[in-house]
Amino acid sequence: MRKILLLFFMLFTLGVKGQNDSTTFSAASWNTKSVSAGIDHKWVHFSSGELFASSQFISVIEIKPGSDARIEIFASPVLKETSLMASESGAIAAINGSFFKFNYTHNTEDYNSVDYIRKENRQLAPNTITGNKRAMHQLGALAIFRGELFILKADELREWEKYIQAQEVITTGPILRVAGRDLKLDKSSFYTARHPRSAVGKKADGTILLLTADGRNAQAAGVSLTELQQIMKWLGADYAINLDGGGSTTMYVAGGSDNGVVNHPSDNKLFDNMGQRKVANAILVHKTR
Repeated sequence: MRKILLLFFMLFTLGVKGQNDSTTFSAASWNTKSVSAGIDHKWVHFSSGELFASSQFISVIEIKPGSDARIEIFASPVLKETSLMASESGAIAAINGSFFKFNYTHNTEDYNSVDYIRKENRQLAPNTITGNKRAMHQLGALAIFRGELFILKADELREWEKYIQAQEVITTGPILRVAGRDLKLDKSSFYTARHPRSAVGKKADGTILLLTADGRNAQAAGVSLTELQQIMKWLGADYAINLDGGGSTTMYVAGGSDNGVVNHPSDNKLFDNMGQRKVANAILVHKTR
């Protein structure tokens, strides 16, 4: 009987904690700055350990339907900072992309990517698959078809992404939400440990969300994938997918700071905007008018 009561108490406590986190998040006072017509940059700092019993710094680029935005999947031949990819391409906003080979020796094979990339209907990189099992970062994809961004869940086909009807595709993952429902997540350390995270979401009305959650700092602990899933749900994303995170997590807004970085990349172990990691690809936002 004691074991049953203890289990009930633990489940009840977790439920109350989840409700408190949801309330804390929904009641937060967000800072908002217009990037362009229909495109806003929003950010909030939970600086007193009030979200997930930790401090968190969360940044969002919100792109509303009918905005003057064009989203691009961009791959660099050599590893490069997200802010540099964005500024050199004339983008007004950006977030780091999918996973890659951590190699600073100017290797250009497959654009340093370990995940499938298609650009202008041409394959730039294949998925790197060991054995018959997809990597967790190949369980979904971002696809751009006739200017619209879609978040897709992989099916059983070994080379599923090659059959996606879209001009631009990049595999990434794991996928967090599909059709308004949370997907079951693995229990391995990559999923459960707190790290800086990057994600893309899409609301039912077509609004696109680019998100970073900073980490590896006393002022921003980072989040698990379950916590990231909750955040995307609270933001109203019907579809959501994880991108490369950790030291790669970077958000760029033109004019947002000296280098345009508006979050706190962690590679320099400081809570500033100077700790960017060189990455292989990014999601860029361009102004169309």
